[in-house]
Amino acid sequence: MRRSPRVILTWVAALVVALTTARVVGGDLATLHRRAGALGPQRSVVVAAHDLELGQTVGAHDVRTEPLYASEIPRDAITDARAVVGRVVVVPVLRDAMVFTHHVAPADRSGLDGVVPVGDRAVHVAPKDGFRPPRGSIVDVLATFDPTAVTVVGNTDAAVVVASGARVLATDAQPIDAGSASAGAGVTLLVTDTEARVIAFAAANGDLSLAIAPPESARSSPAAP
Repeated sequence: MRRSPRVILTWVAALVVALTTARVVGGDLATLHRRAGALGPQRSVVVAAHDLELGQTVGAHDVRTEPLYASEIPRDAITDARAVVGRVVVVPVLRDAMVFTHHVAPADRSGLDGVVPVGDRAVHVAPKDGFRPPRGSIVDVLATFDPTAVTVVGNTDAAVVVASGARVLATDAQPIDAGSASAGAGVTLLVTDTEARVIAFAAANGDLSLAIAPPESARSSPAAP
């Protein structure tokens, strides 16, 4: 059976398209293979499933693993999720960011002991109004005194700032004294050694309040272990 020139031309065109497509696909696959060879094998890297806050103990659901080529994984990135679960966060990590070894305290340091750098102190304060800012907040600690008991130099009709740019490490789930709405309810703050002593004096002789401060006023960035 004879084919018309139009049909034969259509078949030839289809064959040319098929051959061209095969060549392009083959070239792309070859390029991908060369790129994979240059980047190295794929490995898993640990990333934050959500924001990890300072002082938080990492749980199994706080992190996940993602595949990356070996050459794209920084040397200090953690590649095994089991190595980070149960560790304390000492440098906040944003969601979907890689988790590095310096983001968490050593495995032998647990709780707040893993967060406090040399020269600083973790101090618990119980504001009179029970205000408990969320973990990671930056606050100023204010104190008011009975003028008949404590003499304040300077402006006597204003509260005194006894610590500034302190970072909230933890908040109480509920008041320590269940019989009171606010007694014992408080937060744990990261402050300097000097501020810790001043706060202790202020708590014993006056009333404490917390004021939320902007992140830029933080005294310092969390220290790596």
